[in-house]
Amino acid sequence: MKKLFSLMCLLLASLLSSQVMAQGDGVALVEKNYGNVSYVSGGIGDEEVDEIRLRERDFNLKLLFAERDGSYLGSVDVVVLNAKGDKVLEVNSAGPFLLARVPPGSYVIKVSLNGQEQQRKLSITDKRRSEGVFRW
Repeated sequence: MKKLFSLMCLLLASLLSSQVMAQGDGVALVEKNYGNVSYVSGGIGDEEVDEIRLRERDFNLKLLFAERDGSYLGSVDVVVLNAKGDKVLEVNSAGPFLLARVPPGSYVIKVSLNGQEQQRKLSITDKRRSEGVFRW
């Protein structure tokens, strides 16, 4: 009887510890699509920043949003226009980082936070990632 009780306790302990480990397994940022453009945004908390850094090599556009003092910003409206002026991405970034996979070409990146707008031109190639930093 003691062996059965000990076995049940051991089984219960292993189930509980695997449940806790499953809940603590890092954050998985969800890749989303806007037309034929894939993107992911986030970077709130150390786990998300680490995941962004691991995944950035899979994207050819990286945007960062921050205050002038370096503090990260989220909830930034982003519009990416191609050379023809067509909107290829429109999203509200969930965090200070936005990674996107866009076709090679020339783009205008327009961002807006609390009514303050900025824009920048970027060229995207297959060979390397283009990056844009926007500060308010």
